[in-house]
Formats: sequence, structure tokens, C-alpha cells
Amino acid sequence: MEIVIIGGGFAGMNLAKELLNQDGVHVTLVDKNNYNFFPPLIYQVATAYLEPSSISYPFRKFFAGKKNLQFRLGELLEVVPAENKVILSNGELQYDKLVFATGAETSYFGMENVKKNAIPMKTLNDAIVMRNTLLKNLEKAAITKDIRKRRKLLTIVVAGGGPTGVEISGMFAEMRKNILLKEYPELETTASNIYLVDGAPALLTPMSKESQDDTLKAITDLGVVVKLNNNVVDYVDDTVHFANGETIQTKNLIWAAGVTAREFKGLPTESYTDILRWHK
Repeated sequence: MEIVIIGGGFAGMNLAKELLNQDGVHVTLVDKNNYNFFPPLIYQVATAYLEPSSISYPFRKFFAGKKNLQFRLGELLEVVPAENKVILSNGELQYDKLVFATGAETSYFGMENVKKNAIPMKTLNDAIVMRNTLLKNLEKAAITKDIRKRRKLLTIVVAGGGPTGVEISGMFAEMRKNILLKEYPELETTASNIYLVDGAPALLTPMSKESQDDTLKAITDLGVVVKLNNNVVDYVDDTVHFANGETIQTKNLIWAAGVTAREFKGLPTESYTDILRWHK
């Protein structure tokens, strides 16, 4: 039996491990990256506390010597159910069983300017882009004489009050307190704000009231400005616009506000469950 797994995250890798050395079963795991990574720590990469290699591991190292497991680098373009095949960015694969383990992707809720200009926080590549962008903006702030431009470069808005948003805003606050002024003495006299914004009435909404309250206190004690019941509606010309009419000027809008299910060409609409559609 030929089993093709699309996606090499926790689910895809765990399934591959379960099928290891099973008689009559050959597994091909497909992923657009050549590594598996640990998503809960991408904020550490984004803030330069960890290198990418610290939270990632090459698929081929894991698959080496495992006779019935094979890795294929590629991106899924289309499924052809009538022919039991998938079309990848670099070829085709036949299957007897096809497993989707692709997880979710960033949702911008239809806001094209946010999608174009914000910094997402979902993948390892997103974290690297964020780190490079923030470091470049710090260097620009260190040499600019225009106080308004400097404030925009130093102001950070994190959209999304879930675990990722809380972690990244807290880490930025720690960096501002313990690292920023030591490494960038030119910025000593410039105020910088870190905002954590969310459309919900509380942070960490799926968690207990006690956890929500403790988190809010801890994050505000670090100096993060928390704005709840505030939905971002646009981000244009370095300005974050909210539904209530408020605005914040910044070069750094970090988007951790939502995810949506992935959809694939060739699969009929009825193949997607109500649970996947709920994520939208």
C-alpha cells in the first residue's frame, strides 16, 4: 500500500512514525520545507534568542535508514482523486491512501493591506523575516534625527491576544528593558511602545478566567499596552486602523490574530468538514 502524507508537522511526523516498518506499507511524506520545526518556539527565533537550527530538524536525517519511509520536497498544487494522484510543484505521486496533515495558515480576514504589509507569525520563515525586519528598523531608528520617524520605527503592534501574541509581546518588553538600551544607547531618550491588541474582551480567551487575569497583569507589568475589544480593520501608510476609529503609527505590525484551514485544488467542497470551516 502506498500512503502519501501531505505535511510534515506534528501530525504528519507522528503518523509516519506509527507506520514505520509495517509490512506492505510504503510512506511518502511531502512538505514544502526540508525540515520539521517546533512552532511554540518560533517567537524565540523571531527575537533572536534562538537560532533556526535550534528548533528545526531535517526530514532526511529522520528518514535516513528507514526503509519504508521516504521524504519528498515539494508543494501540493492539485489532487486528482479519479486517478489517485497528487500533482506537486516538482512532479506527481500516486497513492492508495492520501493523508492531509497541513495544519492551518494565517488568516487576514480579507484585509489585503494587512496581508501585504503586516509581518505574519506562523512559520519559521516568518520568524526569520520578523527578526531581520525588526533589526533593520532598530538600525534605522538609531541614525534618524526625525523623532516621529524614530517612534514609528520603534513602536510595535502585536495583533492577536492568543498564546503567540502574548509570548511575542512579552519577549519584546523584556528585550526593551534588558537589551535594547545596552546595545542601542542612541535610543536612550526615545520612548517606544509595545501594544498588544485583540478584538475579544480578554487575552487567551480559550483559557480559564484566572489564567486570563494573571496574563493581563503580567503583561501590563512588563510595560505592554493592552487594547481589548479593538479590531484591526486596515494597515496602510504605516498606520494601524481600528474599528473604533483609533489609529497607531508604526512600521511594525505583527499579525498573530487568526488562522484558517487550507484548501486544495481538486477536492470538492463537501470534503471539508464543519470543523475546518469554523477556523475561518
